[in-house]
Amino acid sequence: IMAGAICLFETMEATRCLPYMMREMKALTGGHGVAELCVIFSFAMMVEGASGFGTPVALGAPMLISLGHPKFESVVVLLLANTFATVFGAAGTPIWFGFGSLGLSEKDFNQIGFNAAVALVVSSYLLVPFIFAIIVPFKMVKDNLLFTLLALSGAMLPMLAISFVSYEFPSLIGGIIGMGITAVLINFNIGLKPIDFGESVRESGRHPLDIAPMSERSVVDSSSPFMSEGDLPSTSELRDGDDNDDGPFNEDEEYVPLNSAINRTSEASNESDSNYSLMADDGPNKNGSNVDNQTSQTGLSTSIETTTESQRAIEIALGPRKSGMAYVKEFLLRTSPITLTVTLLIITRIPQIGLNELLKKTSPHFSIYFGTYGIFRLSASLVFQLEEILTYPNLRWKYELLYTPFLIPFVLVSVFTYFMYRKEASDDLRGIFGTVYSRVKGPAIALAGALTLVQLMVEGDEAAPASIIGIVLSDALKGGWIAIAASIGALGSFFSGSTTVSNLTFGSVQQIAAETIGVNVNAMLALQVVGASAGNGVCLNNIISACTVTGLVIGEGKIIAKTAKFVLMFIVIATLVLLPFLFGEN
Repeated sequence: IMAGAICLFETMEATRCLPYMMREMKALTGGHGVAELCVIFSFAMMVEGASGFGTPVALGAPMLISLGHPKFESVVVLLLANTFATVFGAAGTPIWFGFGSLGLSEKDFNQIGFNAAVALVVSSYLLVPFIFAIIVPFKMVKDNLLFTLLALSGAMLPMLAISFVSYEFPSLIGGIIGMGITAVLINFNIGLKPIDFGESVRESGRHPLDIAPMSERSVVDSSSPFMSEGDLPSTSELRDGDDNDDGPFNEDEEYVPLNSAINRTSEASNESDSNYSLMADDGPNKNGSNVDNQTSQTGLSTSIETTTESQRAIEIALGPRKSGMAYVKEFLLRTSPITLTVTLLIITRIPQIGLNELLKKTSPHFSIYFGTYGIFRLSASLVFQLEEILTYPNLRWKYELLYTPFLIPFVLVSVFTYFMYRKEASDDLRGIFGTVYSRVKGPAIALAGALTLVQLMVEGDEAAPASIIGIVLSDALKGGWIAIAASIGALGSFFSGSTTVSNLTFGSVQQIAAETIGVNVNAMLALQVVGASAGNGVCLNNIISACTVTGLVIGEGKIIAKTAKFVLMFIVIATLVLLPFLFGEN
């Protein structure tokens, strides 16, 4: 999954698709940090609902970084944001598969999903604004609290409503609706206060409209010729050139300035700093072009020369923002890497479509016997299996090559995107794959050790160490088990990085504990799945993967120190919210 996500974003940088998408995001949000976070929150929820496997962090964190936000904070925010969606991840897999061996009915599954959704909604209202404050100033979050709560409601309330009738699609549908509602709120400026560009630069050291590179292949990387001083003519010179039919600017295309969208969020921008330019530096910018300090009535100049250096580089590389059908065509093509990725994730995960089972079929297959080491099997769907490892009947390994988010959709979409834009790509596929290998080879060693520990903890059914811990504690604590039930779920995710595996490991323990104590079994299992969802925020596997995809070099402990307090608060809130359900009728 790490390799696939890196491959996708390296390809998007090389083919200029990612800078295009970030330019459009800035055009929608006007560089407003809270608006950007709300869009990414719903996007991550949608991806989690379709895929799971940590894919939302692998896709969302690089997008936040490309929007100009710091790597460390972006990883932390995405890890925490994803904890509000994994209950219904991968079309409800944590519920229907995680609790599938407990003898529950469809009604029970729906009740578990609804109870969990109530806890998720309440927790999101109380915690998400503070999570956003990790990456933007708390004052900005407070000033835009109405917008934040409305955007959250646009995603979380549909999730709650869908959980009445389905435990498979709440995150997927909630994320899709949330993205649409958030876009409408931004477009009509509902609850969104204008940002002070001057103050933003002073506080963060960057301009809100800046776009950051995810790799050295980006057009906004410092080594890019589009960012090099004096190497390229100005955009006005390109537009006025006589021989420019094949260049980035076409005379018969209407130019739509980026600032036309930005003006919505900057009406009251910086009256006290009326001479403040849109660049971080007053006076000439790094490319040597003077910045026009005269602003429009909205406080922001509509001249392309008043954009940031990264925006100017993108304008030179891609040309101006088009209008009409030309814009629609470019938008659909340039955003196709993400839309195709999400589409493929959806159609290969939803059981009703049928591809899900096809990609996971274990027969027909051929077998190779390795003596006491086990039996190797490879199916027609490219499912690799090793069974009866060291002669233990229940000790097995399986890897679904076409189902795991790697070849499909990441590598497939990357290759498609490269060949669609190969004429303007800054590198070839060989170079991109080389970068993927160099980024993955180091963390793969750390992940191998972590995954080995996971298997030692969860393998062995009731004899597994993790299961033994749960059984011993439930016997000892009796009614006090309720206080730590969600923490047990989080412990399972901490070890495994999977809400589903946590439910498989501790679901029966929670069921037995609920029956022994005399509380509602479905509510106890809801507490288990919510705790397991929260635990993804401190899971070593997820943290290593996120750091690898984003290129963040930092100790995992520093990230856990930042996320752990939110995970703990999440667990406490969820436990309090579910208490009435626990003592309700069975």
